[in-house]
Amino acid sequence: MILPPDSRSANLLIWALLFGTIALWQIVCLLHSRLPPLKTLFDLLCRWWVTRWALLLGWFWWGWHVWVRGGW
Repeated sequence: MILPPDSRSANLLIWALLFGTIALWQIVCLLHSRLPPLKTLFDLLCRWWVTRWALLLGWFWWGWHVWVRGGW
């Protein structure tokens, strides 16, 4: 069954997949030390001012759409 893109179930499914992917990446990083964890990737990204601003703007965008507008 395909869910419509504006349904609550589709939104929850997308968020669950996103957070599940992040959790799986962290677990794989703990088991295999050759892969960098997310903290290392964010530290690398935050070396440059452009990516710092992009992360900040992305954080504001996410906060506005989820918490202020009540996107749940």
